[in-house]
Amino acid sequence: MTELSTVPGLPKTKVVINQSFCKKCGICIAFCNKAVLAAGEGNRIEVAQPEKCVGCGNCENLCPDYAITLEVEEA
Repeated sequence: MTELSTVPGLPKTKVVINQSFCKKCGICIAFCNKAVLAAGEGNRIEVAQPEKCVGCGNCENLCPDYAITLEVEEA
């Protein structure tokens, strides 16, 4: 997924999920306050609504497998 967040006043952020590291535990989904992430087919974690990401870092910081990174677009 290459779509970036579009929340006014915040830097554009892209959530990147390394599926080879992800164990599909769902912690990232549970702690995403904006419902950016969702479980897809086979419980594969997907960036369902990238435009809602505010770059809080919950998903990246709480992932026990270090499968998620946030990339911030420089202005």
